[in-house]
Amino acid sequence: MVMELDILVFGAHPDDVEIGLGGTLIKHARMGYKCGIVDITAGESGSNGTPEVRRAEALKAAEIMGMAMRDCLGFPDARLQVNEDSLRGVIEVIRRYKPKVVIGPYRKDKHPDHLRASQLVREAAHLSGLRRYPADGEPHRPPVVGEFFLAVYDEPSFIIDTSDVYETKIEALYAHQSQFGMVEDTETLVNDPRFVRMIQSRDQYVGSLIQVLYAEGLYMEQKLALDDLMSLRGWERGWKTRLTPDNIVESKEL
Repeated sequence: MVMELDILVFGAHPDDVEIGLGGTLIKHARMGYKCGIVDITAGESGSNGTPEVRRAEALKAAEIMGMAMRDCLGFPDARLQVNEDSLRGVIEVIRRYKPKVVIGPYRKDKHPDHLRASQLVREAAHLSGLRRYPADGEPHRPPVVGEFFLAVYDEPSFIIDTSDVYETKIEALYAHQSQFGMVEDTETLVNDPRFVRMIQSRDQYVGSLIQVLYAEGLYMEQKLALDDLMSLRGWERGWKTRLTPDNIVESKEL
């Protein structure tokens, strides 16, 4: 019997989820929630790394993050389309794991694959609930659908404090050595050591919005219901995590 997941996140490429939402997933996994990742493509069109290498790196990163599962749908990288085949693939994953929360890339991202992946996840999340839609599995429509930020950052619907798990997020990023380490001949924006520093700078900025050291934002188009106002955390909490040499996460060159 396939396990049911609490949170299922789709990324267009094998390292997308770690970049945009790695800390949030690590945090929820440590709270006892079952979390999973699905890479829609194998990243085979990237300048560095083969599909086999990138799959091994993705599985290592998932282990570091405490994920319950990680799968790869294998749709064509740099040629991703929203069509019957790709929709059916995503729908069948949603029906198999029956997640309570589904998250895909932000709808206004600059990367064509990220844009199509966003549309694909949003459409599939709806269609998976249609009993007569021609895909395997029992109908399931996740009650919450969100989007995480990659190349474009916008106004988040809410922000998650990831300060306590940020070192593990960086460790998971560096598990993708073919992308973030200078182990190949081709130099790219991603394997420049400054790229990870840019991710850290963004996450520090998001953290500053809620007075913490590091954080990640999520966008939700739908309006969410809240039963308990006491679960909200605002400005009154103050700087509980102080910036000291001991709690600054340093990026590194591989």
